[in-house]
Formats: sequence, C-alpha cells, structure tokens
Amino acid sequence: MTGHLGADLPIQESDIRALASTRADLQGARVINYLRLRGLLDAQPPSDPCIARARHHATAIRHPVFSAAVHTFIDVLLGQGSTPSRARSPKTVENYVAAILDTLKTWIAEGLTDPREITKKHIEDILDPLRGDQARCLHTALRSFFRALKRERLVFRDPARSISLTSSRSVPTALPSDRIAGLLDRLDGPRDRLMVALVAIYALLPGQLAHLRRTDLDRSKGRLRLRRAGRMDHVIYLDTFTLRLATAWELQRHRRWPDSSNPHFFVTRNTAVDDSGPPISAGVVQQLFQRVGLPAGRLRVDRIVDEARHSADPVRLMELFGLSNLSATRYVLSAHPDKKSGPIAP
Repeated sequence: MTGHLGADLPIQESDIRALASTRADLQGARVINYLRLRGLLDAQPPSDPCIARARHHATAIRHPVFSAAVHTFIDVLLGQGSTPSRARSPKTVENYVAAILDTLKTWIAEGLTDPREITKKHIEDILDPLRGDQARCLHTALRSFFRALKRERLVFRDPARSISLTSSRSVPTALPSDRIAGLLDRLDGPRDRLMVALVAIYALLPGQLAHLRRTDLDRSKGRLRLRRAGRMDHVIYLDTFTLRLATAWELQRHRRWPDSSNPHFFVTRNTAVDDSGPPISAGVVQQLFQRVGLPAGRLRVDRIVDEARHSADPVRLMELFGLSNLSATRYVLSAHPDKKSGPIAP
C-alpha cells in the first residue's frame, strides 16, 4: 500500500479492503486496526455486512421491478420506509431477503413482471411442497414482503395476508443425564468453557452469546446483562464458578489481543483484530457445540425443563431465564403433565 500510495497521508480503508480481497493470505483487518490506532487510516463509513449482502441479493435480481421491490422491502425492515417503524436486526433483514430470493426468481421465470401480478394461488403453489421450518420461514418472509409493499403502495392488495400454515408444537423434553456429564471436561479453552457454561447453567441463546458486550458483565456485582430488542434487558446473577470462567477468559483475551477495540465479549482471532467490531459468527457457536456433541438449543431446553421440574413455578422461570409467560407455562406443563392448563382455581 505504501509503495503505491506513499506514507505521507492517511491510507483509505476502502483501498486496504480492496487489496485484501485479491488474496486470501492478506490480513486486511489487522492492517486496518494497526493504522487506525496510529492515526494513519482514512476510515470509511461503517457498513453492516448483513445489510450489504441483502442489498447485493436485491441488486442481483435481473428484473428491475422485482429488484426495486426488494430494495424497498429492505428499507421498510430497516425502519426507513415512508412510515416510520421499528427497525429489524441486520441478520433478520438478510434472512428474510435470502428466504424469498428463489421464490421471486421462480415467478420471474414463469413470466411475471410485477409483484402486483402475484396472487394468493401463486403463494400457495410455492408453499404446498414445503414442510416444517422451511415452509414457516418462507411463509413468514413472504408475509413480511407483501405487507411492506402494501404499506409503500407498490401493490394494491396483500396476497399473503389470508394464508396460514398449520404447525405442530413439540413438547420440551430433558436430555439423558449421561450426555451432560463431564460436559466442560471436553473443552480446554476458557472462552469455550464459559460459552458452554452460560448455555448449560443460565440457558442463554446462541445469538445472545454472540452479541454480549464487554460492558454487559459486572464482575464486582456478579451480574450479566442480556440486551433484548424491543423488551427490557434481562439481568442474570452469576455463580462463583461461572465468574471464575469469565475472569479466565478476560485475562486470556487481554494477553492475546491487548489492543483489540472490539466491544463484544466473545471474539475470535479474526474478529478481535477487526476494528469494525463484528460479533462472532453463528458458525463459531455451532462448531463449538458440535465438538461438545450437543446442540446449544437442546442444552438450553434441558436446563429450563430441569428447573421447571424442581420449582413448578412459571414466575420463577420468567425471572431466571427471561421467558414470556406463555413459554414459562409451557415448560411447567411439560415437566408436570398432571397439571392442567386453565384458570386459577378459587
């Protein structure tokens, strides 16, 4: 970079990223972080990679009318439509756009030229062969898509409004005790041990692990704050064992990356040196629990079911794990089948 541009003026971040994209062995994030700390970087405005990918998907649609409709859909999800609304998370925006992409391409291949031509039957034909999570994800994304277009007056009617899917709700069940025994003994690193402990003891979601921030942990008071969009923050009180794991991870992080400016609590060797401060990816969490041999979701459900067996009190589950009243009641009824859901007896 200095050979081409010189070292007299700050180097543009966009130039570094462009050069780093040409070869896999060029560590662009490390160079950007190094130059920023020394005042030698001309930083570019921050952009979220999830939104960038969603915009790329929208631009890649060859039909201009459908491409413009998806861009409008993204604007509405981000709260930037003609009517102000609550912004969705960047990952949700990307997931919604990715979910409807193949469907839109199918309709374009069938000769449709405008979203206003899509009818209820078109959507039913697309959903009919799908089952389970695949059908639910596409159904949710299409309803959100046409609701956004209707609000922006790009369609006269919402063809997905009256379409519903029937789904069976599984009953939460506990894991066999032999699968949980010695769980932390299978791991060496303090970061991995702490992440598994937070799921196994406090039933954190994988997404909550990824988006924890360093300021969320108050070690002096033993408290960890969980941020929840559109809801009050949930505070959990850590036991001595978990606090020791958290201290070990913070010490290791400081030794390995003392100059890291990433605000997130959990980092990898790539995100620690990336000055844009990205969270760890979902794949990192997934690979960790694959090594353990238990999905994070199943481990979380087991913890809540175990607590429900001992307390049989939905209010306690709400306080401990931040569940809604419906979810807490569902766990109690699963742990105690003899109890019946209904009004409180006088």
